[in-house]
Amino acid sequence: MESLQTQYLSQVGDEHRKQYAQFFTPRPIADFMRNWVLAGNARQELFDPAFGLGAFFEKAQDDLLVQGMEIDSQALDFYLSHTKKTRTALVHANYLLNYGLRHSNIICNPPYLKFQKFDQKEAVLDGFQKHFGISLSGYTNIASAFLVKSIFELADGGRLAYIMPPEFLNAGYGRQVKELLIQRRHLSHILQLSCEQEAFPDATTSLCILLYDSAKLFSRVRFHSVSALSQLAEIIDAEPVAEIPYERLQAGDKWGNYFKAEIHGQQFQSKYLVPLSTYGHFSRGIATGANEFFVLRKSDIARLSLQSSDYSGCITKSAQIQQPVFTQKNFEALAGDDAPVFLLNAVKTISPAAWEYIRFGEREGYNQRYITRNRTPWYKMEKRASAPIMLNVFSRNGYKAVRNYSTVQSLTPFHCFYPNLFGAGIIDLLFLYLHSHTGHSILASSVRKYGNELEKFEPNDLNHSLVPSDEFFAQIPENKAGSLMRRLTNGERVDSEIDELFASLLYNA
Repeated sequence: MESLQTQYLSQVGDEHRKQYAQFFTPRPIADFMRNWVLAGNARQELFDPAFGLGAFFEKAQDDLLVQGMEIDSQALDFYLSHTKKTRTALVHANYLLNYGLRHSNIICNPPYLKFQKFDQKEAVLDGFQKHFGISLSGYTNIASAFLVKSIFELADGGRLAYIMPPEFLNAGYGRQVKELLIQRRHLSHILQLSCEQEAFPDATTSLCILLYDSAKLFSRVRFHSVSALSQLAEIIDAEPVAEIPYERLQAGDKWGNYFKAEIHGQQFQSKYLVPLSTYGHFSRGIATGANEFFVLRKSDIARLSLQSSDYSGCITKSAQIQQPVFTQKNFEALAGDDAPVFLLNAVKTISPAAWEYIRFGEREGYNQRYITRNRTPWYKMEKRASAPIMLNVFSRNGYKAVRNYSTVQSLTPFHCFYPNLFGAGIIDLLFLYLHSHTGHSILASSVRKYGNELEKFEPNDLNHSLVPSDEFFAQIPENKAGSLMRRLTNGERVDSEIDELFASLLYNA
């Protein structure tokens, strides 16, 4: 017999599901969360502000009142037409725009949607300011807004369990959420689901579960990592990865690090570390808006009869750079292999051949893409200098730092570092640090975790990450960096020597 979710999806289709950002809760997670919430007090009541198909109530006792709110009328109608439960109090409404209710217990798997894509964003922001005195960041995701609202609406002595994308633990907008959690001291556990592919195979982000009990004030928060759904039944009594006293929790810290035993047990010599922004800044690479039009091969240039003023060299894929040092010779080798490493960049003097290609692009509608239609002229590229250091945006086995000695630019697969006056003289030293084991260990505290072990850096994550101070760099002999860079460029294995330079920045607690 088909599950309720399968029947529903066959009726509404994937586009409808994507519109409402619906990821249905697997039964082991639903049962765990429901049982934990209801074990907390005598009030056997449960409210779900993103009800969906009622997964949290599916195996609940029959006398439990089914309470919830759901914005999607099709999901709600489908549930009501298929449920056998008779005690229901369900409302078709937008939870983020409804106020005035308090709930004994709350359980939720909220929509996974960016706030910027929410149609009634301004009304939600106004409501939070009016009712709670909170000015939500415009970068807050919908799930975090759900959580904050539920915390304010949870009755005294009640419990709350939430499934969340853990980005808020590390992202800037999450500071408001963490400040609220620290202030109230009712959060007891955060469980990271490292088995997200087992639990939510269609989700593109990793997930965590927050357990919150307003009947108690806790002295610390326990951070657990769940590698299999079968572990949930015993996870509360299991040894946590980390147990952090509230006095040590800071809203500005990246709480995601507490799930990493190797980082949690490791401390940094912070007196020798400063923000990377001391020396310059990382910016994203060039966003063309239509790579299939703007990115060219050497054979394309010949076929189109473009002039040298019509294009420039550009790294377009992370895989094009395999070595830690990238030179002009390396670029010429890629170009000779007819790799897509050129960018249409016709602005000052546009040849007749380039004009003809631009007109072709307009006939094909490339000028109407989201980025290109908001750019004047639509074919104009961002002005970017060649960056001396590049770092890949996405990774699964640790980031890749590249010392760029070539004159080429980069598209968005790499973030590009541009030094200021203080950083211009230490480029090689800064690169060696980023390339080192120590650099990887310290920058791991700034990375964002997604599903299937995917990691991502945003430019500001990097700009706020920690790097050695001037005083520390000054201790390294002047000729040492140059010697290591020459040997690294020649393909020698010098990683151990590089690590020795920065190892003293770490010590084990």
